[in-house]
Amino acid sequence: MTHIVVGVDGSETAGSALQWALREATLRQQSVVAVLAWGFLDQHHPIATEPFDPSYGEADAVAALDAFVVQAVGAAAPVERRVVCELPAQALLEVSADAALLVVGARGLGGFRGLLLGSVSQQTLHHATCPIAIVRSDGAARSEGLMERIVVGIDGSQTARRALRWAIKEARVRGASLEVVHSWHVPYVGGYPYAGAAFDPAPFEAAARQTLDVAVDGEDTSGLAEPAQRLLVMGSAAQAILESAKGADLVVMGSRGLGGFKGLLLGSATHQVAQHATCPVVIVPPET
Repeated sequence: MTHIVVGVDGSETAGSALQWALREATLRQQSVVAVLAWGFLDQHHPIATEPFDPSYGEADAVAALDAFVVQAVGAAAPVERRVVCELPAQALLEVSADAALLVVGARGLGGFRGLLLGSVSQQTLHHATCPIAIVRSDGAARSEGLMERIVVGIDGSQTARRALRWAIKEARVRGASLEVVHSWHVPYVGGYPYAGAAFDPAPFEAAARQTLDVAVDGEDTSGLAEPAQRLLVMGSAAQAILESAKGADLVVMGSRGLGGFKGLLLGSATHQVAQHATCPVVIVPPET
């Protein structure tokens, strides 16, 4: 797994995703594969206003992909280019099956304007077998000279631990600070005989603190620019991570943590963060 796959379709967010993927590949010393999915009814042209072409074929898709890559990162960028005659999500999932990372724009061409995540990013987010990065056009840039900040959410699950491990490695290669966030809440108590009893939330907070400490202490955090910060927040997991992620450069989460239905591919907190975070989000899937 020495390459990063990125979906390209000529949209602004896809261009941002390619820029982000190229920077990531440089840090990791990996290669980048730009993928354009096409079909007879899903044509891409270097000039968006070109009319439907009944003779459209692979050569036209190759020309479009070349134009999109040059527009986003320049002609000299070390980007392998691959066109696939397939539905976009399926094409990306197939090409990224053995990749280190899949990168997609939050919303590509053809999506409803009000949606935060397009259908392709939604489908890949639910079914990718490698870590997947969701990049927005307004969240790809970074101010020079400032230390980057990575936020990772954990909940004690094995998938969350994989996400923490991924975030630690990422913080090392970026020279970034790392914030590990764990949320907790007081369980609902109602009815006899508890309704009239005094309730002490301290044990629940202490248990949450232990979960956070065990997770961080169980990983090798050597080589970080500074010690990992541990943030214990009372409230919903999604809200805690979104609040902590304000001004961050990257958010990392596991695809499904504790409390989800067994058949679900993506937990509700992860889905909310992917929908609403303003910076790039990396979702780490369970080990297969």
